[in-house]
Amino acid sequence: LHLVPKEAYDASNANYSDYSKRLFCIFMNLLSQGKFLRKNMRKPVADKTKSTEYYIVDGVSVAQGPNYILAKRLQHWRAIIANSKGCIVSSNIAPSTSTKSVVQNRTFAWAYEGMPYFKPYEIFAPETSNAVMSAILFADLSDPKSGGNPKNKLSNPNQLFSSGGFHGGTWRCAYMVDSIGETSVLIYFSRIGAPYVAVGVAAVAIAAKAMGAF
Repeated sequence: LHLVPKEAYDASNANYSDYSKRLFCIFMNLLSQGKFLRKNMRKPVADKTKSTEYYIVDGVSVAQGPNYILAKRLQHWRAIIANSKGCIVSSNIAPSTSTKSVVQNRTFAWAYEGMPYFKPYEIFAPETSNAVMSAILFADLSDPKSGGNPKNKLSNPNQLFSSGGFHGGTWRCAYMVDSIGETSVLIYFSRIGAPYVAVGVAAVAIAAKAMGAF
């Protein structure tokens, strides 16, 4: 779970208003009995004083397994502790990236091909992700206004990961990332299969016309 800026919250809700009206998305949600294409943004959570609202997005992909998720969470906990003790930290959200370790799993590779249907989702090449994340790291270490600078007080320690997120669309997508995988695979195969279907339909039409000529 990540705390995200209000701008991301508003953008995600706007995208949901668009996609939730599309017949394909309605069909997939109904077909899966609500398992596929679940709304990304949750209801804002207020602090104890009711003066500040926090916007939450669930960016966890269960298919990556519990060990991966725990390892990432430990990184965040360690960053929060270090920051609380006066250290400048840089621990930012990276986008979905087509690394060899990920795309060697064919299901992930197929899903990655279809995910950009859900704007503004994008899958990045490893070189791009590495370059951008390195730039954000250097900015966090040198910019006195960085969220990772302990001199800049945060109302919630989890806001440490909100300002520099290079999320690739996860925060602004209409649907939770863990609920678009199966649909993305279907989109990918429908796209690559469309030309063959068109050829088949054309062949049937030509054959029917030829038979009618006799």
